[in-house]
Amino acid sequence: MSVQKVHIAPGLLQAVAGGDEKAFSELFHLFRNKVYAIAFKVTASEAMAEEVLLDVFLKVWLKREQLPQIEHFTAWLFTVTRNHIFNLLKQAALQMHPAPLAEQEDYALTYSDNPAAILQEKEYRKVLQQAVDRLPPQQKKVYRLIKEHGLKREEAAVELNLSPETVKRHLSDAMQFIRVYCVSHLGASAALVIVKAIL
Repeated sequence: MSVQKVHIAPGLLQAVAGGDEKAFSELFHLFRNKVYAIAFKVTASEAMAEEVLLDVFLKVWLKREQLPQIEHFTAWLFTVTRNHIFNLLKQAALQMHPAPLAEQEDYALTYSDNPAAILQEKEYRKVLQQAVDRLPPQQKKVYRLIKEHGLKREEAAVELNLSPETVKRHLSDAMQFIRVYCVSHLGASAALVIVKAIL
């Protein structure tokens, strides 16, 4: 995987390190296509490439305070991407033996009994539900059958009397709307957490 030059505006990483949501969103959009392309090239799976993209940037946000110390951010980001792809592929090969929880902590937020965190999670769920409620009828049906009821695309297509490609398009459009809605209401980092949870 070759590392291509990407111009990062001076002070952008420092702004992200300080918790600036707008700066994080800018960094995300600056690298999202490259990270996705790397993941898709290796996995040949849109779903896995999307999962890698969200996982990698969730890790960037969780590790944001360390960003100013990273000398070559692009190389570091692509290394994180590559390592996460290999971890996903390894987990897929050993799906009958899930990885220990400790290995997943970099990519998941646990809420435990922290009252503030529990309230935050409730707020996330509320905004997610608002986004789903605002989907066009057909997109809402597809989203709920696949994401809430666990149907496969082909099964949802039969249920709704649609072609698998139409179902795929509706789901993609629904996820895009949910991302945009969550970003506009909660910020980029929270949106990443939510979308990761519903992949």
